[in-house]
Amino acid sequence: MAAPRSLRPFLAPASRLKIIPPRTSAQTFLRCRSDRAEDREDDREWRNAPSENNDVDIYAEIEKGEMPIEQRLEHMGLDAAEYASLKTSSRRAQKKFDNWTPSTKAEAQRKWKKMANTPDDLTLLEMFKKEGLDVLKEGKERGMKLPTDKDPLDPKTQEALDALRTPVNVQAVHLRPLRRAPTHGVPVCDLQLRTYSIRNLLLFADFAVRAAYYMGLCARGPIPLPRITERWTVPRANFIFKKSQENFERITMRRLIQIQDGHPDVVKAWLAFLQKHQYYGVGMKANIWEYESLEAATRAGYDIEAGDYSRRREGPMLKKVNEIMNTRAYKEAMQGHKPPEDMELRP
Repeated sequence: MAAPRSLRPFLAPASRLKIIPPRTSAQTFLRCRSDRAEDREDDREWRNAPSENNDVDIYAEIEKGEMPIEQRLEHMGLDAAEYASLKTSSRRAQKKFDNWTPSTKAEAQRKWKKMANTPDDLTLLEMFKKEGLDVLKEGKERGMKLPTDKDPLDPKTQEALDALRTPVNVQAVHLRPLRRAPTHGVPVCDLQLRTYSIRNLLLFADFAVRAAYYMGLCARGPIPLPRITERWTVPRANFIFKKSQENFERITMRRLIQIQDGHPDVVKAWLAFLQKHQYYGVGMKANIWEYESLEAATRAGYDIEAGDYSRRREGPMLKKVNEIMNTRAYKEAMQGHKPPEDMELRP
């Protein structure tokens, strides 16, 4: 028969309150002389002596039981109002429990029959559990529903939801990152990632490889590099306490991602994208190599006139832009269009 649980008070009633003072004879294994020992030869006698503010020995009064409850609470650092509320609630709970507890066998049987005829939810679940009956399974077999169960959707709506396909970019998050095959295998960028947390490092390395694929770059890695372990020993004190020192250790984990056969402008855009979305706790260091044709090397030392972009790396692209801007269709489309006044054209 289940009985209501009563809240046991945090503190006993005042009639049963008994405070045991600490034993003054207890000694530690290492006894150090305090700064108060200069004026008091025997620290034990000073601890047992009456207080300076009060001429009453607090521990002696507690042992005798003559100290009032207000002074005891003040000495213990407790609030009198809070203690009174706890004491009142404890008495109410004890009184309720005493009234509920049957005093005779006939009264106990009468209470048991009443609970068996009109049991509450907790009592029913406890009885089913003792009989070995699974309430949830039995309810599902009989078609019963819980208040939190939602009504099923109609067949057409359910069929439409089942027919929906997860987008490819969402599916790719749960798979390995896609990669592009290199054409010549010429390295153009080495990106080194460093961190003290391996989870942040793995997450950002995966993000960098996926970003390289969608920007048309061939990425190799992430390649694990040897860890950098640093240790320090700091003494906690000097002189004879030199052995009492503390050791510190810091481990730096690294990964290398190499970009091959990539255009320098695309590589710089990829690094700028990673710097914009840099993950906390992960540092980056990149080495970039740019290759030029032999013609660019032979053009060194030539005088370039103003407005001549043919010798620059962007020369072919600017030449194509000029051809488009000089066509008849472009001029007709841009007829009557005035550029903004604050717009500045830079070569």
